[in-house]
Amino acid sequence: MFKRHFVLAALSASVAFGATNALAESTQVNGGGALNAGARLDFQVTIPGVLRFRIGTAGATIDQIAFNVPAANVGDGTDVAGTGGDASGGTAVNVELFGNRGQITVTPVLSGANLTNGTGGVMPYSEILTAATTGDGGGGVSTSGANLSVTTPLTPVPNVNASVTNRTDIWTFTYDNTTAYPAGTYGGVDTQGSRVTWTASMP
Repeated sequence: MFKRHFVLAALSASVAFGATNALAESTQVNGGGALNAGARLDFQVTIPGVLRFRIGTAGATIDQIAFNVPAANVGDGTDVAGTGGDASGGTAVNVELFGNRGQITVTPVLSGANLTNGTGGVMPYSEILTAATTGDGGGGVSTSGANLSVTTPLTPVPNVNASVTNRTDIWTFTYDNTTAYPAGTYGGVDTQGSRVTWTASMP
């Protein structure tokens, strides 16, 4: 029985070795002078399409930018810095965009027509100013416009080659404070028109 198993194992190894050899190119030359034998290989690399987009803290966190207006400055035009971001001491957010299959379009969508306070107070998105500080030495990701009410799609210029975009920015938001609104908390956590969603799309 042991001998039979040994013979079968030897035959299996021989067949496997022969099958492997059959896949490789081999050349044999014979003669008394100088000899040259060539063998070739083909190579293939597959790169998948990748799209990565981040605004604020990496991971599943949704940052909230909050503005607390001092009582002495309500409606007097004094800009108020936001807090809650992951950049510039919490007053701004980091933005990263990577894609490798053509022109990327980033489209912002507002969850409501305005920010509201739940008791009848209405504040237009134009009260929240936006600014971008380019971090990649090029066109960056930018923002849609001077304030959140501008929802023009963004088309960052590919900067690695014609099909690859690798951009970073820092977005800063400021409350313009141009009007004295009724007291209350406008917006919140995905409530009262608070959420703005930027969606990156790639062909």
